[in-house]
Amino acid sequence: MSYFILILFIISSALAALENLQVKNLNLDYVSPQGAGLVEKLSIGMSVQEIFNKQSYSFEIYRREDSFDVLSAYADFQWLYPIAFVHNLQKLNTEKFNLKIDRGEHFLRGESLRFTPQKDGDYFFRNFSLDCNGSSELKKVSERLKADCLDKMHATVTNMELPFQFLTDIADQLPDTPTETDDIPANDFFLSLYKGDFFSYVRIKYIVKAYLKIWGHVQYENEGKTLAIRIDSIKYGVLPVTDLVMAELRRQIHHSSISINPPWIRITHQ
Repeated sequence: MSYFILILFIISSALAALENLQVKNLNLDYVSPQGAGLVEKLSIGMSVQEIFNKQSYSFEIYRREDSFDVLSAYADFQWLYPIAFVHNLQKLNTEKFNLKIDRGEHFLRGESLRFTPQKDGDYFFRNFSLDCNGSSELKKVSERLKADCLDKMHATVTNMELPFQFLTDIADQLPDTPTETDDIPANDFFLSLYKGDFFSYVRIKYIVKAYLKIWGHVQYENEGKTLAIRIDSIKYGVLPVTDLVMAELRRQIHHSSISINPPWIRITHQ
């Protein structure tokens, strides 16, 4: 399953009410309930950087009961009712984080991104990019973002660390691969999606280096509230591991918003 598809789902929900959004070179260090950072440009319909003609400016962010307050010497604003995943983040650190959501062009890029959700371990991405291009004319920005990214999306990550035990559990069951470590580094992630069909791979080092390759299809259901991912085939090197991976996912993932009925994985935004 592609983690960048899940990131797209989270972003589109989190930024549902924001139009013409652009963030340039954001460096942020946030430990709930507050953080501080430096950004070169912030545009939400209008550009703070252009208004004050500054190359960059510092800001502080504070978590409130149902919002985030973002304060600086030049402009303040409040982000009301962010989705629970974002609002409940325990830690978030970014270096040269860039984001753009506009008509026909959307991208997410940066040198590093590390975050800790409320109930999971650390997630880390280094030298990452996600680009979407489409021609959707939908008025609601979240729907336009999802439509454009399902039309055409390309993503890469040089290195990532994910707190998932199931990769190790899967590797333990492969022939001639004895357990030696609980840490499986993942590198050279790639994702290409066109008209809902996707192909993705990531290089994993476990005894030997090999590519975990995934073919499938993604679509939205339930009026856009449910992300449905169909897994057609998964291979580790030349070994077919589709049934093994899906069985491990069903065994380890128990969440009210996630249902796994092979070949489908459905995630519903609550």
